[in-house]
Amino acid sequence: MLKTACLFTGDNYTLLSADTPASKKKVVAMSIAMLLPTLIWIFNGFMLSFDVLKSSIGWSILVAILCGVIVFLVEKLIIMANGNRWLTFFRICIGLIVAMLGSLAIDEVIFKDDIDIRVARLKADAIAEAKIKEEENFNLLNDISAVDADINRAQTMYDNAVSLAIAEADGTKGTGNKGVGEVAKFKDRKAEERKQDLSKLILKKESFSNMKDSLVNLSGSKAATNFHENALLTRIKALFSLVKEDSYMLFTYILFSLLMFFFEFLVVILKLTWVKTNYERKLEMIEIIGKKRMELLQKPDSALLDPGNYSNQFDQTRFLLKKSTSIYN
Repeated sequence: MLKTACLFTGDNYTLLSADTPASKKKVVAMSIAMLLPTLIWIFNGFMLSFDVLKSSIGWSILVAILCGVIVFLVEKLIIMANGNRWLTFFRICIGLIVAMLGSLAIDEVIFKDDIDIRVARLKADAIAEAKIKEEENFNLLNDISAVDADINRAQTMYDNAVSLAIAEADGTKGTGNKGVGEVAKFKDRKAEERKQDLSKLILKKESFSNMKDSLVNLSGSKAATNFHENALLTRIKALFSLVKEDSYMLFTYILFSLLMFFFEFLVVILKLTWVKTNYERKLEMIEIIGKKRMELLQKPDSALLDPGNYSNQFDQTRFLLKKSTSIYN
């Protein structure tokens, strides 16, 4: 298991196998912490693609593998990286982003049925909104308010004409002669003309209404066609809309999100809080020794900077200098 853990974390198995138990335990624990979010993302990627977004089984498997590989590499980079506070800050940012995306993905899978209900409501709202906008545009372009005003005006004129014709016939107004005389017939014809004008306007409005109903229904059909229930952003919007309105849903959502957040952020937490082991101190010591050695070789009095060390004609001289001497030679 230690060799597999070293393969995951990028540690040197030869050095680690001869080190302390605490050092081995930490490397194994870090590898397990890497696998946890990786497996979660593989599951999330498959379920999100196959069950939520309704992709094919092949694409879902490919998405799951791709998500797992990306998260595994990110977690491995977090474990292997060592540096100053800026690198630590960057490591925390990467962990936060991966954690938030992971919690959002698992929420989409867990609350799928609830989100489906909200998506259906969002679709109905989108269709209704499209119909209302189409109706408003139609009324504005065709000046329906003016047509209604003309109908009201024509209705008033017709009512007045009918009243005058009746009053003329019964002698209460007009000439004062009872009966259907020439004046009464004339007023009756005027009332009929007003009725025809009113009928023309009513037919015009009915024609507009039929046209408007057709356009409104067409607009609703287009909105229904263009609305994709399985679109990721639509489902995210539905999730937050559901969380915003339902306190029970909000509480459950927070619990699941925190749980997934800590699972995803586990590598960063362990990396920042676990004390250094003997193996890590050994690696730091190797780096320090290597640095000191290079600095020593780069000094002005370093043997590497003496040209005589690389000239063959001085080999005999160097040999004599190194040879032990006595009073006899």
